[in-house]
Amino acid sequence: MIYYFIASKGILGVKTNIKNFTWSFGTEMPQATKEEYDKCAVRINVVLENFNDDEQLKGMGRYHYFNGNPGEDKIYYTRKLALNQKMRVKAENLLSDEAKITVNKAYYKFITHRIMNLHSVHYIVTDLAALLLLKKGYAPIHCSAFEKDGKTIAIFAPPDTGKTLSATTACMEYGAQFIAEDMAITDGHKIYAVPWTNSFCHYSKNNDKKGGEASSKNVKKKGLMTAEVTHIAILEKGADEVLQLPESVAVSKLMNLNRYEFNFLRAPLLTAYEFFNPGLMIDDATRVELEILSGLSRKSEKVFSLKKANPTHYAKTLVQEMEQEDVFQISIV
Repeated sequence: MIYYFIASKGILGVKTNIKNFTWSFGTEMPQATKEEYDKCAVRINVVLENFNDDEQLKGMGRYHYFNGNPGEDKIYYTRKLALNQKMRVKAENLLSDEAKITVNKAYYKFITHRIMNLHSVHYIVTDLAALLLLKKGYAPIHCSAFEKDGKTIAIFAPPDTGKTLSATTACMEYGAQFIAEDMAITDGHKIYAVPWTNSFCHYSKNNDKKGGEASSKNVKKKGLMTAEVTHIAILEKGADEVLQLPESVAVSKLMNLNRYEFNFLRAPLLTAYEFFNPGLMIDDATRVELEILSGLSRKSEKVFSLKKANPTHYAKTLVQEMEQEDVFQISIV
C-alpha cells in the first residue's frame, strides 16, 4: 500500500509505504492524493522493506559505514548486528526530482532517535528535505506564525521560549488566523504553512477537551496556507522589552535558530553522499539559506526582539506591535 502525505501544500510531499509516517515536518499529516504529491516542488519516496545489496557493495568505494561509486547518485549504509543481522539504508536519486530513501526493518526498528552518527529514518528524511528545499529556492524555518487584519508575523525563538504558545494564544484569544506552530517554509517573501506538527495540540489540550471553535484542530482547519510576511519577532526571556533589530543582527539570530533545528550540514548520510556525488553541494545550501532569510528580514515592515519574563504575555504584545504603524526604536511594555 502506498500512502501520500503533504507537509506543505505544493512544496513538500512524501510518498511511502509506512502508514503512520512521522517526521519533523509533520506528525499527524492527513493522507493526500498522488496528484497532490506530484505537484510538490520537493518529493521524497520513503520505502520500508528488507533488501540485500551485499554483492553490489563489493568493489565499491567506502566512507565509514557507507558504500558508493563516484557519480552513481546512490549510496548504501550497512552495519552488522548480532545473530547475522544487518541494518541497511539506501539513498538514491538525491540529484533528481524525486529522492528515494529505502530502509530495512532492522534499522527502522532499532534506530528511532538521533544518537551520535546513528540517525532514525525520520531525521534522515528531515535533513534531506531541508537540503532539497534550499536547492529549490525555499528555506525551512523554525518558527510559528499567524495572520491578523492583513498582517502576518513570523515568530522565532530558542526552544521552549514560547513561540508555539504565542501563536496558540493569538489564534484562540485574539482572533488571529493560524499559519504555523513550530515549522514553516519561506522563499524570502511569503511564508508557507507546515501545519501538521503537534506542538499546538500540546499547548491547547484544555481547549480541545472543550471542543468547539477554539479547539486546535478547528484552528488549523481554518488556517492560512500562505501569506506575505510583514513582521518578524524573535522571542527572548528577560525583563520586558521590545527592541528593533538591524538586519545583520536579525539574520544572524535567524540563522542560529535554524541551525539548531536543521542538521543537513552535518548529516552523515548527506555528507557521505556528497563525497561520491559532489553535485549535492551541501555548503551552497547555506549560502541560499542566508540569501532567503536576509530577503525575508529586509522586506518586513518590522523586525524586532521581544523579551518577557512571563511567556504567556508574548501574544498580546505581538498583536499590539502588528497594529502599530510607526517604526520604533526601543519601548518598554
